[in-house]
Amino acid sequence: MVHICFVGYGISSPWNEGKRVVSRNIIDALKKYTDLDISVVSTLGKKEGKMKGVVYVNTTWLTRYTRHYDILRDAAMIRLINSINKRKNIDIIHLLNAHFPVFAFYGKRIKKPVVAQFFGNPNFNNLKRVRVPKSVNLYITTSIENKWFNDLGINNFQCVNPPINTKLFKPIDKVTARKKLNLPEDKFILLYIGNLSEVRFSPDFIENVKFLREPNNLLLILPNLVDTDWLKKSNILHNKNVILRKEILSEEQKALIYNAADAFILPFSKEMNSYKHVFVIDPPITMLEAMSCGVPVIAPDVFSIPKIIKDEYNGYITPLGDFEKVDAILHYMSKEEGKGINANARMTIINDFSYEKVALRMKRIYEGVLNG
Repeated sequence: MVHICFVGYGISSPWNEGKRVVSRNIIDALKKYTDLDISVVSTLGKKEGKMKGVVYVNTTWLTRYTRHYDILRDAAMIRLINSINKRKNIDIIHLLNAHFPVFAFYGKRIKKPVVAQFFGNPNFNNLKRVRVPKSVNLYITTSIENKWFNDLGINNFQCVNPPINTKLFKPIDKVTARKKLNLPEDKFILLYIGNLSEVRFSPDFIENVKFLREPNNLLLILPNLVDTDWLKKSNILHNKNVILRKEILSEEQKALIYNAADAFILPFSKEMNSYKHVFVIDPPITMLEAMSCGVPVIAPDVFSIPKIIKDEYNGYITPLGDFEKVDAILHYMSKEEGKGINANARMTIINDFSYEKVALRMKRIYEGVLNG
């Protein structure tokens, strides 16, 4: 039996960050839909919860002062990998959110193939060549838009869609969902889940979307992280049609909230493309989860999004920062049921992003790595 050892930092709960969600979903999908033997080595912070089937090492005091590069933590993880290799004979080391050069060098030392995972377009900096060691056998990216690999000098890569749990994120009755969440049943609810920052959530969005000033419409925001400086500058909290709930959501709660919404929005700033050091999971996981629940998504034409959402077929695409068009779409949606778009959004995820489809593709990729 082929044994895959996943290595990554912070593969733990709570699930409020995209890399953790994708990492966990990849592992879960492979366990459920392949015969691969899986082991996972990760780190655990003081406020994090353990995930079943993961072997953990604790983060150390160094992490706070070294921008998360912790040589003591990495050494402890390597000792755990050594132990697993002696007991089970690892066939491939799959690096998730981990320090590629350290673990790629270790893989080369013990003569094990190494696969390294990207979660979207990486932050470029002066050390970008060091961060993508040539000793890695294959790089995998969740991003369909992959021209940036040329900038990194990488030719050995494969694109794999991030898996979505379509059995959890599925359509349920909207009235039932709203009752459980104490949300009004008679209003149009627009949902945003994600970071509240100038780039991820444009201040112009609230100002330019007149739809949100009408009494029968609500914007529900559930942020993972809040940029307090941006929050002070914006008028978001002064709009009575905006509900801001800062809390860590379970996956079940997220599925319920998606189903309570009439539409999901990604209000990225028009400055998004000029911020070279803003990292966004590509494609956005919340977008895919909403689509899996049959919720129409309104999203800008950046990253891999236009290759997934086809305008007026399974969602709505707008030019980046064009909130007047968003306003027009919301007014249209409030008058039309759009059940065809809801169903098409759900089928897009089932056909291309389901656990089973992604797991089988991953297994074929591993077989290719082992066969050279």
